Amino acid sequence: MTHSDSAIAGLRAAILDMDGLAIDTEATYVAAWRGAATELGIELDEAFCQSLFGCHADAVKQRIGDYAGPRLDIGRFDEIATRIWHRHVEAHGIAPMPGLESLLRFFRERNLPYALATNSEARFAGICLERSGMASLFPLIVTRDQVAQGKPAPDLYLEAARHLGLAPGQCLALEDSEAGIESAALAGTFAVLVNGRRPASSRERRFARLHLASLNDVPALWNQGTSADKAYPKAATLI
Repeated sequence: MTHSDSAIAGLRAAILDMDGLAIDTEATYVAAWRGAATELGIELDEAFCQSLFGCHADAVKQRIGDYAGPRLDIGRFDEIATRIWHRHVEAHGIAPMPGLESLLRFFRERNLPYALATNSEARFAGICLERSGMASLFPLIVTRDQVAQGKPAPDLYLEAARHLGLAPGQCLALEDSEAGIESAALAGTFAVLVNGRRPASSRERRFARLHLASLNDVPALWNQGTSADKAYPKAATLI
């Protein structure tokens, strides 16, 4: 789909996904899932793991259980995966995605409010942002445990827009997964897929207004005359 100048000009805030869009948590999740599976004598291939990106933890466990079958003790798997994940991020940290820091600086310099809307629960989102060094840079963070339904339902984006004090249609949403772009589109935001690592799927093409290769491409599409009515909060807030 294409965008119109009037649609872009009406944008007054941005809402970003966290996993795989703002910070590279997905590599840490794959390491944990595959490591736990290996300990339990099961193999999870890379393509299957990538298909889980954007899903909430409960959906991930359900799909892994379906994939592995009854031989997998999903409770034991979750315990091992959690242990491996914590060990991995403590040892290696979590990298911000290319272009994130410059994009957030772009928003701040233009007084454009922005928020994070993540399918992760608050405790994991807090750890991820802390380990990536990005915790202090997000003024507003909405997490899965703050809404009735996670992505692909629209709840997270609706809640983020509400806290920004704007209609969803006034918000640019940046996503990198099928579940996320569907969530953003169903909420009524200007939903943009940011993922240069692979071609967009048919589902992503259905819901995305635009497809960009990286966060470095976002400032170019933003209308330079767009401004915010109020300053963004200075401290990150998990709500």
